Amino acid sequence: MPNPQHAILTDLQKYQWYTHMSRTEGADLGVIKEAMKKVRRAGDEVGVTSPLNVCLLFGPTLLADLTDDMPEDFQPYPGYESPDGKVAKATQEELLLWIHSDDKDICWETQFIFRTAVAEHMSVARETPTFVYRNSLDLTGFIDGTGNPEPAHQYEKAIVPDGKPGAGGAFCIAQRWVHDLSYFESLSLEDQEALFGRTKKDSTRLDKQPPTSHLSHVELREGDTADASKPKRGEMVRRSTPYAFHDGTVGLYFMGFCKDQAPMRERMEAIYGMNGQPRDALTDYSTPASGSFYFAPSVETLDAAIG
Repeated sequence: MPNPQHAILTDLQKYQWYTHMSRTEGADLGVIKEAMKKVRRAGDEVGVTSPLNVCLLFGPTLLADLTDDMPEDFQPYPGYESPDGKVAKATQEELLLWIHSDDKDICWETQFIFRTAVAEHMSVARETPTFVYRNSLDLTGFIDGTGNPEPAHQYEKAIVPDGKPGAGGAFCIAQRWVHDLSYFESLSLEDQEALFGRTKKDSTRLDKQPPTSHLSHVELREGDTADASKPKRGEMVRRSTPYAFHDGTVGLYFMGFCKDQAPMRERMEAIYGMNGQPRDALTDYSTPASGSFYFAPSVETLDAAIG
């Protein structure tokens, strides 16, 4: 049975580094493959004492040039817009290098060595260093990832099952959300909790979900969204962490994994009120500065594709 890349389901380390890249004109795929081989072995050398987790995720175009083991229904990120003009813009790239470790310096070094190796063949579109904040809090003070499946069930929810194209891999949505914390902190505690659909102190699910709550848009059920009496469907495994830039820009780098891409698209359409329901109140204080869909192939597929 194919195995997922280790970084996906292992415990998140303190620091993350996300580097988005695409090929330049005339890029040599052989050079890119060689750099990928080396980055997968990062951390093996003497002097690295903390675990270093490296994951390679691909957009549809680069993945198709690397392997015939293409997952079903793999689409580029289209961008989303609500009827009243709120936008989640598309910034689809070909490669996402995701690194996490308890040592920030090793995260930086690993991505720097890779991007230097492919400098003439891939351009960096954006990068985001992030961190685990307190006990996995978003910068709003709410616990992030409460809706994740239990650890024992995360594999079955996030990883394409054996026998299907792309088995052992995982679909991914990657977005950098920018928070307006001044606006958010101007809200009463009651309004903040209504926005998320959970209590701030311990992330308890509100018994009655406001139609504009974030939970009512992203908790997919067999029947009405967020109907707690019905079984969940299309669950994702979230691996999100906050960031803070030197210019004062703050927010959440959202990363979610699923065995199918369709539930990710459904959630985004719901958040932006594109399916008839009210727009998610989360979009009143947070806006995606970037958005991409990727696929993280299995270890075996990577081995075959790049050696």
